[in-house]
Amino acid sequence: MTKINHFSSEADLSTQKDKSYACRISDKWNSNVPLQVSQEEFWEHIHEIEQGSFTSLDEGFQKFEHWKTELLKSRL
Repeated sequence: MTKINHFSSEADLSTQKDKSYACRISDKWNSNVPLQVSQEEFWEHIHEIEQGSFTSLDEGFQKFEHWKTELLKSRL
């Protein structure tokens, strides 16, 4: 949990909230900006991902091997 007691006034706090919101809605990934989400938002995002389609590990390995053999064939 982040400490916010270093803000000098309520105006600074609202400015910081605006900045963190802007970081969250940005379309471009910026590795210099830390992840600015609450724990609830993070878990909500994880649960959304879990609802998607998944490939089993065995099926993924089979697809990779197929891709690798096709790539090696095309290089010859």
